[in-house]
Amino acid sequence: MVVRWEKTSIQDLKDFKNHSKFSNINAYITKMVSYVDNLAEQPLLGKLYLYTKGYIVRQLIYKKHKIFYYIEEDIIHIIAIIHHRQNVQEKIKFIKNIRKFGDVP
Repeated sequence: MVVRWEKTSIQDLKDFKNHSKFSNINAYITKMVSYVDNLAEQPLLGKLYLYTKGYIVRQLIYKKHKIFYYIEEDIIHIIAIIHHRQNVQEKIKFIKNIRKFGDVP
């Protein structure tokens, strides 16, 4: 399987990097990305989180971050990343409002 970072998840990482006071942010993000890459070998590693528009959205936890993804054929789509202090409900609302999962903005 292939892990694909959607624009939305890349923006989440950029936002985290820009607003973080963590001194070693680049290393943290590198380790998170490496951890997420494990999904290529173990796509069901994340727990089932919600079912919407015909897709199962899973959640993978990395330290203080929740990583949301879905699987389509042989591609794992990373669609959102949220820090545990952020409003999870806003991100879930965003995920549920994706018009067509194959076309994540």
